[in-house]
Amino acid sequence: MQIFKFGGASLQNPLAIRDFTGLIDSYTNRPLIVVVSAMGKITQALEEVFQKQLTNQPYEAAIEEIYLFHLEMAQALLDNTYPALKNELDNWKTKLIQNLEISYPAEEIEKIYSQVVAWGEILSSRIIYYYLLQVGIPCTWVDARKYIKTKFGFINAQLDETHTKTLIKNGFSELLEENKLILTQGFIGSDQNGFTTTLGKEGSDFTGAILAAALEATSLTIWKDVPGIMNADPKAFKEAIKFDELDYETMAKMSFYGAQVVHPKTIYPLATQGIPLHIRSFQNKFEKGTIVSNNAQIRINVPIYILRQDQVFIQVSLGDFIFFEENHIRILMEALNSLSLRANFLERTPYHLSICITNDYIKINAFLSILKPAFKINCYFSTNLLTIMGNQKKSNLDFLQEKTILAEQHYQSVYQVIYY
Repeated sequence: MQIFKFGGASLQNPLAIRDFTGLIDSYTNRPLIVVVSAMGKITQALEEVFQKQLTNQPYEAAIEEIYLFHLEMAQALLDNTYPALKNELDNWKTKLIQNLEISYPAEEIEKIYSQVVAWGEILSSRIIYYYLLQVGIPCTWVDARKYIKTKFGFINAQLDETHTKTLIKNGFSELLEENKLILTQGFIGSDQNGFTTTLGKEGSDFTGAILAAALEATSLTIWKDVPGIMNADPKAFKEAIKFDELDYETMAKMSFYGAQVVHPKTIYPLATQGIPLHIRSFQNKFEKGTIVSNNAQIRINVPIYILRQDQVFIQVSLGDFIFFEENHIRILMEALNSLSLRANFLERTPYHLSICITNDYIKINAFLSILKPAFKINCYFSTNLLTIMGNQKKSNLDFLQEKTILAEQHYQSVYQVIYY
């Protein structure tokens, strides 16, 4: 059995859906689980709806735009099943507007956020499900929230690994006996009370790994708009090269430092069971892409560039010549933990602590409000964090000469620099 995961770029228009369907059709003679993300940029669009609601701005037009996007997709793809799908879309729009009209206490913001953005995956999978049936590919549609269970939080929720594994092994095994193809969603789960939770940005990769590990799949394949894993984002670095193979450790480090190609939590469940990960291009299904496994023989002799954009750089201090002690660090770490925020960069000097966090419009103000009573704070928005792994001598950093550098650090074979 194999697990396939498809991101939004591979599902962004009717032509892409038809190509996706052709690819799936060539694998339907064997057990296959397909995990899909929201179509195109719908997750970001739903986030904008939620942000407008939070800031008391009109959001009805933004919802209508999302509705029309899916409606036009359905009109282009569906025939007899179009009325059923349109009815689902109508019900979704009505329900979403009703939910957003309710006033929620501050402590429920993350819960409502997850309920709103989860619709991207649900709507995407429903359109694809109807289209697969229409073209004669039998499949079973599964709501991932019934099987992916989480314990703490609503955003970047912590996986309840034991419960999830039991549910998947029992439920999916039975479903695969009825039908060789299962279609489900990435990114979303639910807690013990049945409330929708989300697994973090690019969380669909993690969903694929969870399913692969629980079902002891032969492999997980992530279909993307790049030929494989590269030593840099080709959109930012013109001389980026593709790796034919990587080991789990290198891939895990790249994900940890922010490589967008794979969700950071994806590697662990695969590595512990020796399940290979394939990164392949949906634009050319005959290319092998990159394989990540325990058997990788490649020796990396080029630098790996990992760029995180839209970062918030924060310098925290107690005042001139007042040492920053361990109890002060504890306050800051507890604040990060309480909001499920992650420090992408951390530097300590005798008098201050510097951290870099991915901008989160829901959480960043709450984080700063926790720190303000105890510390002096300098905050820089819209910064970039560049991490370079490996051979530093071959790295080209000439472009930094035109930038303002806020902080940098070297340790072992890793260099990090924050700039704008």
